[in-house]
Amino acid sequence: MQNDPTTGQAPIFSSVRSEAGKARVKAALNGFQSRPDKVQPSIPDKIAAVKASFDLTAVSPLDIDRMFDALVEAGQPVTAPMLLLNSMGAAFRGRLAAITGNPFDAARPMDLVAVAKLQIQRARKQGGSSASWEAFLAFLAPQAATPAPVSAAAPAAPLTEKPTPMAHIGQLAQTAQAGAQMHPH
Repeated sequence: MQNDPTTGQAPIFSSVRSEAGKARVKAALNGFQSRPDKVQPSIPDKIAAVKASFDLTAVSPLDIDRMFDALVEAGQPVTAPMLLLNSMGAAFRGRLAAITGNPFDAARPMDLVAVAKLQIQRARKQGGSSASWEAFLAFLAPQAATPAPVSAAAPAAPLTEKPTPMAHIGQLAQTAQAGAQMHPH
């Protein structure tokens, strides 16, 4: 944007030293501060919040479908880990059960973290690649784009404190990736 006197509009960047300029700045600031809508969190923060709102150690296929939809709505691109997540949801598994004639309970919770860890172990034991399951495990951990600042007044958490489930998932993902580097296939 430029100050173009030929358009007939008041220049955008007129001096703020004049009383009229100060009044324009104050009016713009008041207008911004009185907006009814709040400033929205970033997409990575929205995605992390969605992931953190589900207990991935006890999540039903119905909840997985809700999580998938919420992640897409939050801006998560549909990647390989997202497709793997979707394949564990009620819609996909329900169709599969109808095709195969096997019973399926969409409300029965499962432990996605344990499933991923088991698949990583199986792949390594069979000499196959565990990369997709490691990526899935890493994907499950919510990772906020902007970590909270560490306050000098806040004491550090004691070492004996049990980590949160999401922190534990992050640690598992790091361990799995480290194991893959030691056992490349």
